[in-house]
Amino acid sequence: MDMKIKEKFIRYWEKYFDGAELPVTFYYTNEARGAEAVKPSSGHRCIFADLCKVRTGKSLYFDAESIGCFGGKKYLGFTTEVMENFEYFLSCGIPGSSGSKPSWCFG
Repeated sequence: MDMKIKEKFIRYWEKYFDGAELPVTFYYTNEARGAEAVKPSSGHRCIFADLCKVRTGKSLYFDAESIGCFGGKKYLGFTTEVMENFEYFLSCGIPGSSGSKPSWCFG
């Protein structure tokens, strides 16, 4: 990431969107380019947990092995597979499960 571009963007953002959080942005690359590489999870870990760090200004680099949830792999383009009943998992839960309602950083 070009730090001069980042710094210029932040200056404009603060000028025109005073007090608003910076947007979360994504781009595809084969190099970390100064971002922290996310280590693979030993179990399930929703990508939203990692995005909390991004919301505080940290740059993160993901690859197919570092994403520990089905939705993250699918919607970031690392797989074309979708787990069975995924739409119900997100919207209303799977019977016997409370569903996925991330609240770790969305107050």
